[in-house]
Amino acid sequence: MSTTLEAIKTKLNRISEKSETRIKHRLLADSIMELLEDGTLQAGDHLPTEAALAEGLPFSLGTIQKALRNLSELGVVNRKSRTGTVIAEKTEEIFDLWQFRFVNDATDTLLPVYSKVTEMAKIQTRGPWSEFLGDEDFYVRITREIDVDHRFKLMNFFYLSDRQFGSVLDLGSAAFEGVHLHAVIRQEFGIGTVRTNNRVVCAAFPDPVSLRLDLPSAARGIICDILGFASSDKPLFFQQVYVPAHADPMEFRELRP
Repeated sequence: MSTTLEAIKTKLNRISEKSETRIKHRLLADSIMELLEDGTLQAGDHLPTEAALAEGLPFSLGTIQKALRNLSELGVVNRKSRTGTVIAEKTEEIFDLWQFRFVNDATDTLLPVYSKVTEMAKIQTRGPWSEFLGDEDFYVRITREIDVDHRFKLMNFFYLSDRQFGSVLDLGSAAFEGVHLHAVIRQEFGIGTVRTNNRVVCAAFPDPVSLRLDLPSAARGIICDILGFASSDKPLFFQQVYVPAHADPMEFRELRP
């Protein structure tokens, strides 16, 4: 059995034990996405052939093809008749497996998500992020506009301690296009996310957010707070996501050790 196939099988077993879904093609897609997220799979890596996956995993060929097709639609892999399935180079799509993602009810597949950094700034404003990250003079805020399959948009605000991560602003917005924000923190500072805690409330959006999402003033929707913790349960990041009421079904997960 190839090293990649063994890694997929091991990850699949772990995900199957704690996953809320029992949809087979989604379990396989999640396993591959997790291996990409943790660095086991890199851009340009070849996945085993469909036949090899069918032989080594407890899935039919049809299930494997559906999983790979969805990953291709998400931009995670490229599928070509002669070269097989290859992990794609970095694109504008993001694959936020652990935090939030959206599902096409008709096909039960994940919708592609595209991100654009609209602002990177040092701020003094206080809010739930300062309560979580601790009292500081400044905080780093990275603002992204997220397009879900060109169906609807989200606003995403990512907060960090300026004292610890202020130099992240020197990286420029290009470093945050199409990637997990917490993955950049891990790569640049060597600090990984151990777990997350999610809080969800239905409330009126601030007018600047409604304006950016082309919604009427005081439009209501879902506000998701994602609290990221490093080792020893130390606060790492605070993320806030504004999801309009007309969005497709959302899967919202917590990362646990």
